[in-house]
Amino acid sequence: MAGRALTWLGLVRHAVAYDNDAPHSKMPMLGWSSWVALSPKTDTEAADAPLFDFCDEVSVKASIDAYHEVGLYDAGYRHFHLDDCWADHKRNATGYLQADREHFPNGMKVVVDYAHSKGLTFGLYTCAGTYTCVGQRPGSRDHWYHDANVFAEWGVDVVKMDWCNTDGLQPEETYTTMSMALNASGRHIHFNMCEWGRDDPWKWAPKIAQSWRATGDHVPNFDSTRSIINQRSAIPAELGGTAYAWNDMDMLETGNYGQAAHANGKQGTMTAAEYKTEFSMWSILASPMVVTTPIVNCSKSDQIHGNYTPGPCRPSITDLQKEILFNTEVIAVNQDVTAAGRLLANNSKNGDALIYGRNLTGGDVAVAMYNPLDSTLEGAVDFRMLGWPEGTSVAVRDLWSHTDLGVFQDGYPVKSVQVEPHTTLLLRLKLHNDEIVV
Repeated sequence: MAGRALTWLGLVRHAVAYDNDAPHSKMPMLGWSSWVALSPKTDTEAADAPLFDFCDEVSVKASIDAYHEVGLYDAGYRHFHLDDCWADHKRNATGYLQADREHFPNGMKVVVDYAHSKGLTFGLYTCAGTYTCVGQRPGSRDHWYHDANVFAEWGVDVVKMDWCNTDGLQPEETYTTMSMALNASGRHIHFNMCEWGRDDPWKWAPKIAQSWRATGDHVPNFDSTRSIINQRSAIPAELGGTAYAWNDMDMLETGNYGQAAHANGKQGTMTAAEYKTEFSMWSILASPMVVTTPIVNCSKSDQIHGNYTPGPCRPSITDLQKEILFNTEVIAVNQDVTAAGRLLANNSKNGDALIYGRNLTGGDVAVAMYNPLDSTLEGAVDFRMLGWPEGTSVAVRDLWSHTDLGVFQDGYPVKSVQVEPHTTLLLRLKLHNDEIVV
């Protein structure tokens, strides 16, 4: 019987996925976070550099406007998240969380409503413990329903819950309780868990959350990026992620040098090629892609030496960030409803690049040739490892150079291609002329 050749890489969908109608939750989150990105001065000629763990009403509203002006919205980004920066250090008289009264004098709902007016979904951070991780602000411990209800009252669309200061608590039980509280609030809220993958959340989180951290924290150096990819690659393929259930590899710090604050004391040191590897591997592994970078910049930044010179504030990102963050061909690989990609071949000890693959809607396949090493590797993909039979002809496109590389039979390339250290070749493979295979 004749029929279209299908590619199935041995992937199995989660039996359970968590769909509570929260907006933009079917595919991995695509958005922006305040983590290292906001400055206390956004409207003066001589402005401060961004501060770690900072946000206020002025900087947040300016960044909501800039979200559109720099092009994030046009490229498909929709999430706008505040991390551990926004809450007052004391709950109010009735025990509810409140926004920092100095930084948000008009409260949080005004800011959330402003984001909604610009077509963005709005996320807030909390922590499962007594206090938050960085700012030592009140955590949600023993206030699950109080906090869920106030988030709903403000119109919050996403809640990220961290795992600091949680002595005596168990992740599965605790996160299940908060999930129930969020659903009982009457608002459709995306739940993003963050216990750093320590209790194998991919085994139980799909019942209670749309996304969960599968790794430790990510910072903008290649040792960290390589470690995150290794941690994520170790998750069994059948638990890799599917619609409404995604393994989160942590925030992107694409192109962050001297213009960004330094989380955990780590200034960005990655090369352009390494940042493309970051974006490529988060994409094919179907991680949420939430970038943290200043989008209202008050500086002239030396990207080689990380130097910062104060200057006028304006919505902007660097040319490197535009090249990477606005690559809609790579974004399309990430923003697919299919099961997450997985590692297909790891023969780096024999001099070969690591091969990852992801089935895409319509029958195309994304393939990444990834080199984590400090020496050059050879890259090649045998189409049989993708489920295509011998003799299959495939059109190959390079998603970074945006070029069609030609039509190849049985594999790409004919012999092999050199994959330079720390780089990733990201390809989209399509059956040539809708080839029919008997």
